[in-house]
Amino acid sequence: MSPFTTAAFEAALARAVDAEHVAVKGGVFPAFHVAPASAAEICEVVVACREHRVPLHPAGVGGRPSYAPDDRPRVVLATRRLAQVVQLDETSLLVEAQAGLGGLELERILARRGLSVGDYPPVVLSSTLGGILAVRTPGKSSARHGFFEDAVVAVSAVLANGRLVHTRLAPRRATGPDLARALCGSEGIIGIITSAVLRVHRKPEARFLGAYLLPSIDAAVSAVLLALREEVMPSGLRIYDSEEAGAHFEGLVLPEGQALLVAGTAGPTDLAACDRDLLGSAVVAEGGGETDLGLAELWWRRLHAGEPTPAPAPALQVMARPSRLRAVYAAVKAAAAIAGAAARAHISRFDVDGAVVFFTFCRDGHVLLAADAGALVASCAAAADTAGGWLLGARATKLDSYLLALKRAVDPDGIMNPGVLG
Repeated sequence: MSPFTTAAFEAALARAVDAEHVAVKGGVFPAFHVAPASAAEICEVVVACREHRVPLHPAGVGGRPSYAPDDRPRVVLATRRLAQVVQLDETSLLVEAQAGLGGLELERILARRGLSVGDYPPVVLSSTLGGILAVRTPGKSSARHGFFEDAVVAVSAVLANGRLVHTRLAPRRATGPDLARALCGSEGIIGIITSAVLRVHRKPEARFLGAYLLPSIDAAVSAVLLALREEVMPSGLRIYDSEEAGAHFEGLVLPEGQALLVAGTAGPTDLAACDRDLLGSAVVAEGGGETDLGLAELWWRRLHAGEPTPAPAPALQVMARPSRLRAVYAAVKAAAAIAGAAARAHISRFDVDGAVVFFTFCRDGHVLLAADAGALVASCAAAADTAGGWLLGARATKLDSYLLALKRAVDPDGIMNPGVLG
């Protein structure tokens, strides 16, 4: 191992990516910000980090990484110069794109050819492709197209030893163990994703929207789950409780306890219409019925056309399995009431594993921002956890021992994004 000096290490990074793409920030424990332009340059950066025992933190387009400590030198690696579509196969419906390309930009590129990565909310696609694939959080899903990781056919990545690896682009029955599954969701602890091959979709022939009133949140959740069990594949779903509906739709007043469901279906015209009708039947089965279509149209424009959504952002986000959605909603409402506040919520990002509940808190008629309601949010988060929910972004800590064993095997020097596992 070479003795560490700031000058020597900066020179090693400059040899890897050119001096103009290396910036040193900080004093005693500097942060070396580097922006490689190729997978080969990332390999050289990783080798330099390993030689000098300097931690390496991926940071997408160059923002501050979440886990980078300030008590030792470190490298912050930005992928903003790896932002190209490498290949688009419109016959096989596959696209290969570099990790620094934003998901929204990829969607715009595909849209010009009548293609799409899928019906994912723009917030899911707002990160770089590498960031979307590397992060471990629920909510990166579409009721119609599944989890974003399910679209991954192959990946390229640089491992902790500086080796560039490519998983095979081949029919699934012709491959062995899938390293891509280990890299997706690894948060950079075993390797840095440099590019990925994704399965894409043709733009839908038809899209239908619908808005429905139901007697309760429980009934709305039951209607959605009934529809999903009938293999309805909606392009979007959202449930609002009565208070949240009033806050999001000007002039809308629902009786206390009722719920609003808005939905979209898409695909070939007959299939999209069939999904719409099945969803409507599920609503009727739970005691609900159709309401003003304009509510669904406004929701869709906010979701996909950039129309502003009423602020502020929810203060608490909880993922729950289908069987626990109702319990989580009720538990947080009760915990907020005990603390002298009120909770309102909407439920969206439905998939086979459940959905995400987004809570906003109010006291004395005023919305509480997350920064000003720490104790309230903490008590409600604890109630959600007890009821079987997962905080959005929370790790499945029971898996950490296995992830640590994998990390030690592929990264014995501990340079790849330390801090993620604790």
